[in-house]
Amino acid sequence: MTDRNTAAWRTFREVHTRLTKALDAELRTETELHLTWFDALERLAEAGGSLRMHELAERMLLSRSAATRFADRLERAGLVRRRECDRDRRGTRIMLTADGWDVLGRAAPIHHQGVETHFARYLSDDEAATLTRLLGKILVGEASLGDQALG
Repeated sequence: MTDRNTAAWRTFREVHTRLTKALDAELRTETELHLTWFDALERLAEAGGSLRMHELAERMLLSRSAATRFADRLERAGLVRRRECDRDRRGTRIMLTADGWDVLGRAAPIHHQGVETHFARYLSDDEAATLTRLLGKILVGEASLGDQALG
């Protein structure tokens, strides 16, 4: 690995850690919602309010057992509920509750303002597009490696 690659990796890790801590602290102060909880609620909302458990696990990069434990906590908080899948009784869907939609509605503006304050304001539109393209290259490469390892 080159010195530039090492510097890029370390910078990426530091930025990720700092931004995650800042965004989590803002959400917890304003809404008592953890950033990971917000992420799950947002992903459910983007999918129309419901996903199969394995889909949520994949989107949040969790193992199925970790996703189950995570869903347990969200369910105890009243933000989601689980239902058997209509077509496949072996599967489970996780669905936003009315409280989940409400909490997400209150948290989203806080989170989006935090992303603007701590991230977006430092990038031009062209720089944001370049960063998306570069990080996308890594995602595609790692996804193909993961597929090869499974195959």
